[in-house]
Amino acid sequence: LELHRAECEFLAGHSKSADERLTMLSTRAANPTELATVTCLRVDLYTTLDRTDRVVAVCLDYLRTVGIEWPAHPSEEEARREYERIWLKIGNRAIEKLIDLPLMSDPTALGTLDVLTKFLGPVAYTDPNLVSLTACRAINLSLEQGNGDGSCVAFVWLGRIAGPHFGDYQAGFKFG
Repeated sequence: LELHRAECEFLAGHSKSADERLTMLSTRAANPTELATVTCLRVDLYTTLDRTDRVVAVCLDYLRTVGIEWPAHPSEEEARREYERIWLKIGNRAIEKLIDLPLMSDPTALGTLDVLTKFLGPVAYTDPNLVSLTACRAINLSLEQGNGDGSCVAFVWLGRIAGPHFGDYQAGFKFG
């Protein structure tokens, strides 16, 4: 009920009370799935308020709870390593066959995918390496756990960055 109340406050323009309620809920989440739901709503709130610094902070906090330790400004090498992991996981499969991955069913993985894909839009204007790292991690999560609702978003983002960021324009076209 508190989450729905926070969402109503946010939608009604009561940003301060929504922020307070969501911050409180983030400390009371019983598991990563609940925390992912709260984090996604916080991302929406902070994006609306043009508080990208808060978006980055809450997403990185969530990721730490699931064992992903990232700096707010990763190096190009960190992003490249995550990109290279994609190719190791794909192996000799064609990019076009990734649509046939099984459906993701693990609630924590689904929540993490939601946070990662929600993070992509606002972070696009902060750090190109963080965008690349985020998109690549979402793809790797999909390759490990199966496709979820956010997988298509991550594949499109990878299509957008594979060429300019990693010099792989052909793969970018196929992912897109």
